[in-house]
Amino acid sequence: MSWLFPHPPYAEDQPLSHQILYFHTIRSGAMMGAIIAQITAPSMAVVERYRHNTQITRSTLGPRLFTHSARGIFIGSIFAAVATWGRMRAKEEIEWQDRAWRVIENTGQVDMDRWTLVGAALGSSAGLWGARQGKTMSMGKAALGGAGVG
Repeated sequence: MSWLFPHPPYAEDQPLSHQILYFHTIRSGAMMGAIIAQITAPSMAVVERYRHNTQITRSTLGPRLFTHSARGIFIGSIFAAVATWGRMRAKEEIEWQDRAWRVIENTGQVDMDRWTLVGAALGSSAGLWGARQGKTMSMGKAALGGAGVG
């Protein structure tokens, strides 16, 4: 995130601290929602196989994975925004600045943010490409689901 937001040498000089912290937590929540979806989609496919005696194929698992991933990104993002609001609502501005400064100062976190955004962009592009090839899903679900899979 250091390429998106200014990073002063001292935490008390950190501008845009609220935006930085919300960006970080919403991105993390979206990623967590997508990771959980990677577990729930195959699990539900197995349940459907035994409940309704359906086959698990690439054509049935793909749309299910994208659907679960799109829902996971949405739910995870909403949860992260609400959790950040609840956790930080009574905090002073210096606490917001300190937390935002620490997020930007952490090089591992900056690398994680960068790779997450690159993966989401590539996955979203692949999802849109797949939807244009005639897969059974809407463009929005394909883009959001692809971002989660990516």
